[in-house]
Amino acid sequence: MSCEDCLSRRDFLTRSTLAVAGAAALGACGDGQFGPSAVISTGTSLSIKVSTLPALQTVGQLVLIPPVSARIAVKRTGAASFLAISTICTHQQCETNIVGTSLECPCHGSRYDSDGKVTRQPQGSSGSATNLPSYTTQYNAATDTLTIG
Repeated sequence: MSCEDCLSRRDFLTRSTLAVAGAAALGACGDGQFGPSAVISTGTSLSIKVSTLPALQTVGQLVLIPPVSARIAVKRTGAASFLAISTICTHQQCETNIVGTSLECPCHGSRYDSDGKVTRQPQGSSGSATNLPSYTTQYNAATDTLTIG
């Protein structure tokens, strides 16, 4: 049986582990709240209490934003500024993984820097990748809330 978009066992275990670790980090960090107080989706935007994602305290570090189904990565670019980018590869819409300070597509090897710019085109496949789409962000320091979209 042929399956071009199937996950290997290793990819499945890696993604599952990351999802569990992310959920555990949300439940154990910040104000101890899990759910609506940490991430709120209004349909057109997503709001996050920044303190629930300790990695966002570091400028330049990419963080996958929960829920994982949002497929958005964010990095802090300054004291009160953030960049939000899609984690979906523009080549064939596979979900990328955060690898260090970049995003890498497990399907054909496309790579993007932490700003979402292509640093390596797909390998062994026709077509090319373009820069990842970005989303508008607004940060309210008084409430420590980042709104994406």
